[in-house]
Amino acid sequence: MMERPDGTQAPLRLMVINPNTSEAITARIQALAEDEAGPDVAVTAVTARFGAPYISDRAGAAIAADAVLDVAKAASQESGQPDAIVIACFGDPGLEALQAAFACPVVGFAEAGLRAAAAEPGPFMVATNGDAWCDMLSELAGTIGLADRISSFLSIGDAAARDAELCRAVITEEAERTGAARVVLGGAGLIPILADVATNLPLPLIDPHRTAIRKAIALAQAAL
Repeated sequence: MMERPDGTQAPLRLMVINPNTSEAITARIQALAEDEAGPDVAVTAVTARFGAPYISDRAGAAIAADAVLDVAKAASQESGQPDAIVIACFGDPGLEALQAAFACPVVGFAEAGLRAAAAEPGPFMVATNGDAWCDMLSELAGTIGLADRISSFLSIGDAAARDAELCRAVITEEAERTGAARVVLGGAGLIPILADVATNLPLPLIDPHRTAIRKAIALAQAAL
């Protein structure tokens, strides 16, 4: 519970937006957010009302940027303004528009994960599934001034996205090749295997999804 400016006690309100239209992905994201946030945070996960079931290219990401703003405004009108918003996509579609439209903190999976990795010494690698996402994440890294900290962007492939052991092997090989000190592994589709991938991985794994949830909560607490 949090004490608000009027002296009342109420849970912190966290809105988590799935820019995909898949309700199954939203359920997965909500479970992760509730687990990370704990019982004193009221998590509302909402699903984009139009766009791709699973964003896999630039066109889908561009549509998702509009969909994120649309559903955030609709959910706020229905349930009230949140204390913080997380864009639950490892690419942060619509981040700048949401930050301009809402007074509360707005955090994206990708930027939160990249900044957390950059806070530690040495180069790091970024891994996800999809060459298009690697290109878009590379552009994001340049925009936020972190391009020179990243040793490589790796698309792990569909097989590794389903198999934690294979994913671990692919990441390890790339880290050895590029000298990465840690890896940011992101993508809503990879959430189910992240914990298993981290087990026995010879370099630290940063989970950008949980990192973003923690960052949004901390920013919201600081603002109240």
